[in-house]
Amino acid sequence: IWVKIKSFLYKSPYSFKKNNFIGDLNFSENLVFFNEGSKYWNVFKPILDELIKVNQPFIYLTADIDDPGLKYSSTLCKSFYLGPLKSSLFLLNNLKAKLLVTTTPQLNILEWKYSENVIHYCYIFHSPIDIHAYKLFSFDYFDSILCTSNYQIKNLEILKDQRKIKNQQLFKTGCTYYDLIENHIDSFDRDYILIAPTWGNRTFFFESGELLIQKLILNGHKVILRPHPQSWISDKEKLENIILKFRDNRLFKLDKNTGNITSFLNSKLLITDITSGIIYDSALIYKIPILAVDFNDDNVGYELSNLESNPSTKFLIQDFGMLISQKDILKIDRYLSLKIKISENDFKNHIFNFKNSGKVASDQILSLLNNL
Repeated sequence: IWVKIKSFLYKSPYSFKKNNFIGDLNFSENLVFFNEGSKYWNVFKPILDELIKVNQPFIYLTADIDDPGLKYSSTLCKSFYLGPLKSSLFLLNNLKAKLLVTTTPQLNILEWKYSENVIHYCYIFHSPIDIHAYKLFSFDYFDSILCTSNYQIKNLEILKDQRKIKNQQLFKTGCTYYDLIENHIDSFDRDYILIAPTWGNRTFFFESGELLIQKLILNGHKVILRPHPQSWISDKEKLENIILKFRDNRLFKLDKNTGNITSFLNSKLLITDITSGIIYDSALIYKIPILAVDFNDDNVGYELSNLESNPSTKFLIQDFGMLISQKDILKIDRYLSLKIKISENDFKNHIFNFKNSGKVASDQILSLLNNL
């Protein structure tokens, strides 16, 4: 009740004058995109580029003042900064739009409420990772979902049956940001081992990461640590304590960039969590073998608690790497010579429309828009 009252009374503290827009978020007949942060711009750009090609106008809203979408160069695009994420979500509660496309989950669960003035809500995945690692009810209130694989579709269908969700459309789309990655992966010397854990309680790293880095460096291996961007917010103190112990070592390098390209291009092996979406980038884009650390994580509050099926990363690891336990970190050297061989069928099993999903997503969104 309090969230509804607060949403009703909330007024934006930000001016839209510089973008020739003043007033409520009234885009009643429009296609609208909402991006919560600049790190997801690469999810939207391939779609927007395709919409421009067919002269489709759209509104682009963002909760990040540094979002490149605010500078998107097209007369067909009107872009607006709504303020920080929490402020943006309260504003979106009163949005008027024909179709809203976003990569922000948990519609109608916490602060972000379903607006009766939005005809259709469409979710697009910002990662190929399966739905197990998402918070409970992340997708229940979306009218359509643009999926990256058959694994996502299968598990979403299970949740639809469990929760009696009706009329939710699931599309075979793909991972749109893969469209933007160039094929220049063989032009670098790969002599680093990349450690790229996820964040929060979905990672082995804060329990065993220090030991892993220590073992690798003592055996003469070069190490790149690339924490998940969210770790610098949610796990900052624990992360900094580990980094402090290795930052002056010549074999240790820290990557704080939002993008992962440079680290991958210099690495011969990835060590990460079985829950991490970076596994897909390593296998499908950079063709680097993966050691995925499995561990007993707490599934309370996550979709995993409602699913009996294995997450798709476990099937991916069968084709592209090896699953190890935290105990195996003590003898990590015996796993570092891992090699993989990737076939065309491997790609098709794990991803839709590889490097062509921007066009597919654009067509699917236009089809939804034209049928409203």
